[in-house]
Amino acid sequence: MLVVDDVATNRLLLRAKLSSAYYDVVVAENGTQALEMARREQPDMVMLDVMMPDMDGFAVCEALKASSETAHIPVIMVTALDTPEERIRGLEAGADDFLSKPFNDLALFARVRNLMRMKMMFDELRLRDMTSRELGIVDLVPEPEVGIEASGAILLAPPNPGDGHVWAGQLRRRLAVPTIVTHSEREALNLARMELPDCFVVHQSLAEGGDGLRLVSALRSRPETRQAAVILVVENGDVQTAAKGLDLGASDYIESPFDVSELIARIRSQLRRKRYSDRLRTNLRNGLKLAVTDPLTGIYNRRYASQHMNRVMERARDTDGVFAVMMIDLDKFKSINDRHGHDAGDAVLREFSRRLQENIRGVDLVARFGGEEFFVAMPDVDQRAAAHAAERIRRAVEGAPVALPGGGEVKVTVSIGVAIATASDLDAEAIIKRADTALYSSKEAGRNRVSFFAKAA
Repeated sequence: MLVVDDVATNRLLLRAKLSSAYYDVVVAENGTQALEMARREQPDMVMLDVMMPDMDGFAVCEALKASSETAHIPVIMVTALDTPEERIRGLEAGADDFLSKPFNDLALFARVRNLMRMKMMFDELRLRDMTSRELGIVDLVPEPEVGIEASGAILLAPPNPGDGHVWAGQLRRRLAVPTIVTHSEREALNLARMELPDCFVVHQSLAEGGDGLRLVSALRSRPETRQAAVILVVENGDVQTAAKGLDLGASDYIESPFDVSELIARIRSQLRRKRYSDRLRTNLRNGLKLAVTDPLTGIYNRRYASQHMNRVMERARDTDGVFAVMMIDLDKFKSINDRHGHDAGDAVLREFSRRLQENIRGVDLVARFGGEEFFVAMPDVDQRAAAHAAERIRRAVEGAPVALPGGGEVKVTVSIGVAIATASDLDAEAIIKRADTALYSSKEAGRNRVSFFAKAA
């Protein structure tokens, strides 16, 4: 993380706060130095003071966002002037967030965690995009345009109908985007499913006794709304609710009463971010469909997974991190084909692929290696987290039978082998082989279980 401030005391204070939370921090004392360090160090985040002598923070932020080398790095702008005008100017310069001095530690770390999660997601999408380009499948994704006119609807979930009417009127006058107002938590979820809005503005206390935090959590948990922007509206000074909202998946928050211009600036910022991630996903989906996906299940094939493993290993070396690899095999799959036919076997493979994808993170990679054998790569996952994930997958498969095309159903279980790799591991095939050895151990021990590769003493 890069901290930029021309006042040494401020740099030391912020560095101490972030270092106490185990973030690696480098510092710069002016804008010129910050731009050079951002290009050289490629930090996960930049915390940027507004008032500096050579270049102010707005100019530095604009320069960071204008460069292809640094545009993807989240920027938090920091100022002692807590005014809507300052925040709007920062957001329009490309800042991802805004903090006011003196810092509230709860708000600071909630903002940092939220943007770190966002950065991790974008890094993974960019990593996959790079893999695809190296395979000669897709072109570089251009940076998103500033406008939001092509965006979908904005859904407003206010605390009462009166506020909803005011919010909608203000936004409709300023944005060429459809606006929908909902009057209950249940109605919001139903409308979200039907309308698929690009952005939600959710008050912490909804009409008819609804809970805004519960709605945020539900929106993030549902596949159809998971990628939408969510802005939480909190009552003035309620930092605890704001922090909890960010941890539950809100993209941003704004304090009420708010300046509508600031809300619009935050909506524009979130929609730009969403359009960029949508463009990355569309590029990958369209470009990879025939070349590197399995036609039956729609997930990646071995060719893509083998290339992607090199990127996962590079990332582990860059961060001195760990990652997990799983090999998964459907138990006694041949008997399903023999007893019920190949159409039934195909249905089982498709349903298993669906359950598998529902039980891994968005940053994880799942691939079909052939037949009934599947592969999962999980960046930044240690043995404990991998064990939880593998067991979750095993239970999801065992927990419900699979419906067959001609009627009836069949119970399915899986055996899973897991290997944990570190930055020192240099051979992708050797890591996969270790996971395969662990898979064989699960088979030998009676199937329907999870085994870890055990290194020889």
